Amino acid sequence: MGRFYKIVYGDYLQRTRSYAFLITLAASLYAAYAFVPAHDANYTTLRIGNYIGVSNSAWTGYVTAMMTSVFLSIIGFYLINSNIKKDIDTGVGMIIATTSITNLRYLLAKTVSNFMLLFTITAIICMMSIAVFLIRPGNYHFEILNFITPFLIITLPSLFLISSLAVFAEIVCYRYTVIMNIGYFILLIALLPSAQPISPVFDVLGVKTITTGMEQLVMNKFHLAEAKTGMGFHIGNKGHIRLFEFEGLRWSAFYMLSRLLWIGIGFGLTYFSSLLFHRFDVTERVNKQKKQKPLSAETIQAPTAKTLKEIRLGTLPKIKPSFGIGLLIKTELLMLYRKGPKWLWLFNLGGMIALALAPVNIAHQMILPCLWFLQIGRWSDLATKEKTNRIHYFTYASYKPLSRLFSAQLLAGIIISVGLSSPLLLRYSIAMEPLPIISIFLGAIFIVVFAIFLGVISGGKKLFEILFFFLAYSNINKIPVLDYFGALNKGTNYMVMMAVLSLSITAISYIWRRFEISRL
Repeated sequence: MGRFYKIVYGDYLQRTRSYAFLITLAASLYAAYAFVPAHDANYTTLRIGNYIGVSNSAWTGYVTAMMTSVFLSIIGFYLINSNIKKDIDTGVGMIIATTSITNLRYLLAKTVSNFMLLFTITAIICMMSIAVFLIRPGNYHFEILNFITPFLIITLPSLFLISSLAVFAEIVCYRYTVIMNIGYFILLIALLPSAQPISPVFDVLGVKTITTGMEQLVMNKFHLAEAKTGMGFHIGNKGHIRLFEFEGLRWSAFYMLSRLLWIGIGFGLTYFSSLLFHRFDVTERVNKQKKQKPLSAETIQAPTAKTLKEIRLGTLPKIKPSFGIGLLIKTELLMLYRKGPKWLWLFNLGGMIALALAPVNIAHQMILPCLWFLQIGRWSDLATKEKTNRIHYFTYASYKPLSRLFSAQLLAGIIISVGLSSPLLLRYSIAMEPLPIISIFLGAIFIVVFAIFLGVISGGKKLFEILFFFLAYSNINKIPVLDYFGALNKGTNYMVMMAVLSLSITAISYIWRRFEISRL
């Protein structure tokens, strides 16, 4: 038990001190404040038909718990994954492999560590929601159970399942993190609350059952035939919203058992992962799978003597140094192209065909952000792969690393992003619509410089993966404030803002990288 505790404790301390966790925690605090907006705010996060609850303890606690379940399901997986890979990269895994700790106990420790990380964020969000309730004006009685109980029943089982799913996905896809990231993106879309009623057994996030109960409560109270739930950040259109008093729902035994069921599934995933765990023997395991044919006597030939030719230095071509960035851009493009399995380019090709054939609004609003999200593995380490592979001492000491290497990485990423969106750009060019073309160009530039900016300031790729996933999900759900490629915002003011923002973060990245190089 001591080893189990030490693994959990050490892993938890290491990850809570990272930039990705601190920035995610800061974003979570802001999100907790925004989950339950004031009545005079111009947006809503949960509405039942045309009704929202008054800001009493029950409404504040339930809404915050449900929004936290969805919010951490979106970004939590990308915050806690690559936990085992870090042990491999740092060499700790080789030490653990020689100990007597079992695969199940080690992976269970990783699952618990993942859960504790998400639990820390959840606890801080819960305390933030209590502080918001106490600070905002209102003569409503404070009931602590209305805050704690929804988090315990709705949020925590979902987070434990995600914690175990991160371990399982890393074991199965330990060589193809791109597939892991894309697979979870598809899975999450299927898990998010749908418009159709579902059984609590299939309500993984625990949200749909609660919203169904709220809908039934509103329909009975106001004698309505229908009251559909709108969950998410809906800006504007609050003129017809009415208030009602929500006092909580009765927790059914079936719903409670369904939440325990998902915790049990999480333990089951961890146990199944232990049967597939490679025990940090990731290279030999692949080599053993390749069966070599035995050499026969006919195939063995005696080595033939080869005459050595004399090398004359005077006849060799002269070395012509090249100080341009053309070859560096070509090299970066080749590395981006070869990143991940080659068959994933079939999905990119399919996305480009969809951009050419789908209706323009669907292609711009839905297909383009999904196609760019498929490149998350390529762009996430665009400016960090030197440090990851420990060759930054060599690259930083090269000739003009900022104006050559840094610029080559930036231009190569932009070429890939613009090239993937070329079918849509061609359609807008044929239709003589310059504003969408400029918006897509600005979006392509922004997402690349955003990846470089987050990589430079954090030194890793995890922060970009978290925020890029959140951006992709928000754009698919048509949240205007996070639209970076002109699908919803089509004015010139928006384009000027995106251009200024891209230039600003590029300048910050340049200055930050120059400071890093000067310290070597």
